[in-house]
Amino acid sequence: MKKILLTMLMLVLGLALVACGGSNSSNSNSSDSNNSNSSDSSNIAQEKPERTNSGDGYEKFSQLKIGMTESEVHAILGEPTRVDKAYYYYNVIVNGNDLELTVWIDMTTGLVTYYSGEFSASEYRAEFADSKTDLSGVNGLKSEEITTYDECVKAFKTPGYLMNMKENGSYQCLWVDDDDSYIRVSFDADGNVKSYAGLV
Repeated sequence: MKKILLTMLMLVLGLALVACGGSNSSNSNSSDSNNSNSSDSSNIAQEKPERTNSGDGYEKFSQLKIGMTESEVHAILGEPTRVDKAYYYYNVIVNGNDLELTVWIDMTTGLVTYYSGEFSASEYRAEFADSKTDLSGVNGLKSEEITTYDECVKAFKTPGYLMNMKENGSYQCLWVDDDDSYIRVSFDADGNVKSYAGLV
């Protein structure tokens, strides 16, 4: 009888030890898994753009290039919401709001010759506000002291954001300071100022 009790006691102790070992092993794996997830999410967070909650519309737009094919544009922007002759329209999110981008895909060549987004509208501008941008010298455009893109960059302290690009090389850029003042400047292919407008 003592042998049976002793055997049963050893069996119970053995089972208890196995159960504890399994529990520790499980906790250890869980801990490793949590550490791994934590590490992954911090890596992902670092790779995300600063304003991910506002949408990635501009990040997508900035990947467009003159001469791209229709399929290359679709790979970036998804399927168009509508097509009107050679005008392709795509919806993206900028500053938490829907924005329609326009892409002209030449019907003969099948290549992009123009693309544009109206990023300077009031509902989108906050996405582009930059405390480093200084628009105090914007009158230099009127006095023609500022006549090129490079001079705009020097005067406004930041490179601005592309708003449209044409096949002939002309383009338009947007500067927004942290007071919601902004200026849109159009340039020819050589970077010379053609026109400007804004709220400063």
